Amino acid sequence: MPAPRAPRPDRPSRKADIIRCFSELVAERGYDAVSLRDVAETLEISKGTILHHFRSKDRLLEQVHSEYMQRRLREARSFLARLDSPADQVCALIYQLMYAEAHDRAATVAFAREIVRFASEDVMAEVRTMRDEYSSLLREALARGMEAGQFVTADPAIVALQIFGMCNWSWTWYRPDGAWTADDIAETFSTVLFRGLAGGRKPRLSSRVPELVRATMAEVDAAEGRAMDSAPVRPSSGRRSR
Repeated sequence: MPAPRAPRPDRPSRKADIIRCFSELVAERGYDAVSLRDVAETLEISKGTILHHFRSKDRLLEQVHSEYMQRRLREARSFLARLDSPADQVCALIYQLMYAEAHDRAATVAFAREIVRFASEDVMAEVRTMRDEYSSLLREALARGMEAGQFVTADPAIVALQIFGMCNWSWTWYRPDGAWTADDIAETFSTVLFRGLAGGRKPRLSSRVPELVRATMAEVDAAEGRAMDSAPVRPSSGRRSR
């Protein structure tokens, strides 16, 4: 009687590779210019392998957006819980968004390029819920600062949109290997924003905010077994906003 054949070892799932590759291609070309065949050829796998994990191209985009928002929420919940001052919390969220531009580059650009066009699609319902939760973290920090007298009174929702606008669209001009570091930009954004919110006074911010955000994002990456996409986050170049 022949010996039973040893089971063949499972091949590692290509799901993470597919998501990473698709993110990079969408960040570079835009969603419409990327096909599943492009991803398959880049990874040297069959198109059927991609469809085995994701039923369609829009489902793959949804997965990219979903994982992106899950990372940002995990990071934000962690560092916000360790900061008491509303000003520090708002500052930390600005640093987080700029650090994402630097070290989670492909997913960040893929998210920013396509989220408006796909925002109302049924496939993005879960992503919308996470976006709303993240937005509420910023709005609530702004509202607490206004109630505490740290900030001038304004509509927190409008101020939150102002912050998201300046951070989320920086992908159009920011380059991780360029003259300005993510710290330079986050510091300048924070300085100008807070002087307006504080009625011309710059609130006293904790010096540990940038390092806390960097460390938290590194913890989330390590927990997921992720490597940095692009250039690592560089410290501030030393220029200061005046």
